[in-house]
Amino acid sequence: MALRETLPVMRRTRTLILMCLAGCGVAHAEGSRVITGSVGLTSDFVYRGLSLTRGKPTGQASLDVEFASQFYAGGFIAGADPNPGPSPAVELDAWLGRYWRLANDFSADLRLSQYTYPDDPRRVNYNRSEITGTLGYRNRVYAAAIYSPNTRAIGSSPGYEEGGTWAVEVSARHPFNDRYTLAAGLGHYSLEDVYLDSYNYWNVTLTGTFKPFELQLAYLGMDGMSPFTDDSTGDRVAVTALWRFSTAR
Repeated sequence: MALRETLPVMRRTRTLILMCLAGCGVAHAEGSRVITGSVGLTSDFVYRGLSLTRGKPTGQASLDVEFASQFYAGGFIAGADPNPGPSPAVELDAWLGRYWRLANDFSADLRLSQYTYPDDPRRVNYNRSEITGTLGYRNRVYAAAIYSPNTRAIGSSPGYEEGGTWAVEVSARHPFNDRYTLAAGLGHYSLEDVYLDSYNYWNVTLTGTFKPFELQLAYLGMDGMSPFTDDSTGDRVAVTALWRFSTAR
């Protein structure tokens, strides 16, 4: 069984499409499970174009377990400060999914994610669930569709009412060699039910792998959207340093 490729579900640094980091074609024995994770720092915690730290640095960590059945589960935690007033200290996410190798050139991924802000002092509940479907081609090009049935608010601003939201993303990655990879992606986030608006977001990321460390330099941007504060929107540069680990059991 081949190890699942890193797909564009935007966890970890949340820049845009983090399949751009390193596609994995490593094989492991049938019946084993693979545990991967990371611990690091980022200069700006950005998710779908919005800064959840309003331009400030924070720590983050992730853990992912893939089983021989091609099911996987994982979690992510990062410091957060999305609101100029009362604001949660962390974002805590969990996911469960399944990966398929459709053919030599194609792959698919289906994932259920839960985004949580423990002890959130804001008056609106920002927790939400999402389901994401992704198609990959040769571990180079990806298309993803995301739907949430229960979003009330994101980022720095409460929404007008709870509703369904969706996003679509396309991305591509090009490894220059075993050390450096360049990736780019474009997405559209529809928030019509919550904010009566939507926006586009994008990302270009250069990743350097110096095992077990990884450095990312990302340029990110989004269309202006009035519900959010100025310090959480607009073009920005983010630098991320990670220590990664992987083991098979």
